[in-house]
Amino acid sequence: MNRIPKRHFWEWFKRHHQEYLGLNKQSKKEAGYWLSELNAHLRAYCKFFTFSLVCQDKEAATLTITVKGKVSHFKMAEAFVATAPEIPGWTILALEDPMPVEFLWDKQMEDAGIHPGELYFSFAGDDPEHADIIVYHPLCTEKNERLFLQFANTAVYHLLGERVFGMNIGYLEVANLSSARSKNVQKLEALPDCIGSRRSSMVIDGNGRLLSMD
Repeated sequence: MNRIPKRHFWEWFKRHHQEYLGLNKQSKKEAGYWLSELNAHLRAYCKFFTFSLVCQDKEAATLTITVKGKVSHFKMAEAFVATAPEIPGWTILALEDPMPVEFLWDKQMEDAGIHPGELYFSFAGDDPEHADIIVYHPLCTEKNERLFLQFANTAVYHLLGERVFGMNIGYLEVANLSSARSKNVQKLEALPDCIGSRRSSMVIDGNGRLLSMD
């Protein structure tokens, strides 16, 4: 983390936030400049920080500060956002919320013949806190395994949201659907509910004391 105070970024963003509200109306060159500026000012505070922007007409824009699932930096991102000023027309969040499984499903995935509705999963272990999962697709082979792993990781991240992904997903691998041996293979869309049902019912405080058990 840089020694630049948090207020430096927020003062800068408050001065220039209108540029981001009008991002869709700017030229590609102008939009690229302002996105680079936002990234540079954010990383000047912490090199692990990045962002996502959602700007829609007639709705509040959303700036999300994210660390892409790196649990060790969650508290830093949350503390950073806690110092954000109120800016009309903006919602400012720490850590990315869950999104539909097809979120950011781009042309590369379509060209590869991958559709999110054709993704399945099963658990590879019994650990309720750090779930190892296998994501299946009918077109996954040894030759394109790396590509499928990238897509599967992206799909699971957006489906669960950054917090759950970082704290509850352990190892992730991919395989062809025909190789699935488990009777518990399910559509990937069911993963959030399945993760929730596997979590421990124990509640532990910061000192390691058991507070409750359902």
